[in-house]
Parts: sequence; structure tokens; C-alpha cells
Amino acid sequence: MQVIQGMDIENIEELYQLEKKSFPGNSYSMDSLFKMLENNKYYFGGVWKREKLIGYTILLDSIDIFEIIKIAVDTRYRNQGIGEEMLKTILLNVEKNIHLEVRENNTAAIKLYEKIGFKNIFKRKNYYGDTGEDALVMVLNR
Repeated sequence: MQVIQGMDIENIEELYQLEKKSFPGNSYSMDSLFKMLENNKYYFGGVWKREKLIGYTILLDSIDIFEIIKIAVDTRYRNQGIGEEMLKTILLNVEKNIHLEVRENNTAAIKLYEKIGFKNIFKRKNYYGDTGEDALVMVLNR
């Protein structure tokens, strides 16, 4: 695994492909990713292995908190600690409270977030339009 580093326009196609694979019913369009990349309130981080993007994070600076908009690891590289390393990198670089939403049935992600210190604060009913699933809203207070 390479060091987690920022991303730029040169990485957008690779990010888009991993986004579609990771979130098939809920992925951002290429245009949306370009717009976020151009907006200085969004922060992108990626993890590469042998020059291939295998994981990424998208964060939004929402004035008083940071929101983890997306975090994904290629299915072939899951359960190897990559998601945890990305989260730890975020914690090293962010001093504000951190907020995220996660699908209620995504137990692997929920366990990881809880391990890092996130707490479930409430549920958003029917949050995900593609499936109607509820989302848990989790916060890590800093």
C-alpha cells in the first residue's frame, strides 16, 4: 500500500470507476466529482497499490464539522486495514468533529467506525433512494 495522498484531476477517471463499482445505485457522476474536486471545501484522498487506486475518501468541510461524504475500498482489498488507515489519516488531519452516514445494514463499516470512536446519534429513515434503507448518522467528537 502506498501512502495516502491527495487526488487531483488526473485521478478522476480512476476514482469514478471505483465509485461506480463501490456504490452502484448511489454513485456520483463524473460531472459531480469534477465539481467537488474544483471546490476547495472538498478534500479527496486516495490509496494506491502498484499505481492502481484501491481506496478513496471524500470529505466536506461544513464550517463547524467535517463530513465524510464517501469512503470506499476496492472489494479485492477489503479486510486488510485500508479503510482503518484512511480513517486514521483523516483523524490526524482534522481537528473538528466528524460526521458520516452509513447504511444501517453495513455492519462491517459500522464496526470499523465504532472501533475508531464514532457514535451513532440518530437514524434517517428511508435515506438511501436506491433501496429505501435507513442511514445511521454517526459522529466522532473531537
